[in-house]
Amino acid sequence: MVVALSDNAGPYALMIGAGFLVGIYAHAAKMPKLLAAAILFVLLSSILAILVSFSYDGTAPQVKP
Repeated sequence: MVVALSDNAGPYALMIGAGFLVGIYAHAAKMPKLLAAAILFVLLSSILAILVSFSYDGTAPQVKP
């Protein structure tokens, strides 16, 4: 399952950011069910990003001086 997912961090950061934006909107609009869904979305997106990072087989990123 994890092997088929992208090694790029961009999609996971986008999913987490979208979850935070929906959570902010739900909190401001006083929508507790949507807020709970946004929290779960951020949590699951974070777990997915962590699982993908553990399965990464490539070389470590190099820092340019």
